[in-house]
This record gives sequence, structure tokens and C-alpha cells, in this order.
Amino acid sequence: MKTHDRASSLFWLLLAVYVCVQSVRLGIGTPRNPGMGFMTFGSSVLWGIFALILFFKTFLKREEPSDTIATPFGSMWKKVVFVVVALVVYTTLLTFAGYLISTFLFMTFLFWIVKGTRWWWVLGASFLATVATYYFFSKCLNCQFPEGLFGF
Repeated sequence: MKTHDRASSLFWLLLAVYVCVQSVRLGIGTPRNPGMGFMTFGSSVLWGIFALILFFKTFLKREEPSDTIATPFGSMWKKVVFVVVALVVYTTLLTFAGYLISTFLFMTFLFWIVKGTRWWWVLGASFLATVATYYFFSKCLNCQFPEGLFGF
């Protein structure tokens, strides 16, 4: 497993460096006046940091012998399928129901599937995630969302 983690982290690090270089070629700009490559540059820097963390983490952890045969998604393959299906439904529902409603339903489903805790926690976290992302993207970044069925 350590070998796979090392190889994949080096692949992602090289890809992050490539995206960084291409972002600089596009022009980064400044935080007040961002250029075409501003977001991709910041994302690729984070991406590279995470790849480095994974790479160095492989030297710290011990390899444990495994008696079981590894499956592509482990024991959580059903959850992965549910999340992919939910993402397809979300993208379809987004234009019809609008950002707020479809995102709230999507986040509720994700928190319920992944976390599986009490219903009040799931609804509260979904509400907070929806409001926070809506505020950040619509007010701070001036993104426009589909209005949907009810006009919001």
C-alpha cells in the first residue's frame, strides 16, 4: 500500500506543478484583480501540498499485513455508488429546483448517507452548508445561480 501511495502522490504532485506552471502562464494577477490563472494556481498549490503530505506520510506509517482481498472501494462501495447517483440527480435538479433547494436536499442526503447520525444534526449541517456556500459564492464572488421553480 505504501508503494501505491508514494506513486500516486508523486503523480499528483507532478500534475499540480504542471497546473501551477500553466496558471502562471495564463496570468495570476493579484487578489484584488485576479487573472485567468488565479483560481487554478491556488488550487494547484493546495493540491501539491496535499500530495507532499501524503508522500511524506508514507514514510511514517507502518505497513500492516492484510489478510483480506482489497476491493476498489473497500467496504463502502455502496455509499460510493449512492453518492455518484446523488450527484447526477443534483445536477439534474439544480436547473429545475434552483440552488438553495437542490443543494439543501443534496447535502441532507450526503450527511445522512455518510454520517448517518441524528436527523436534527443532518438537517442543521445541511442548512448551514447551503447558506454558507450560497453566501460565499453569491455575495462574495458574485456568482449567479439558477433561480429554479420558486424564484430563489
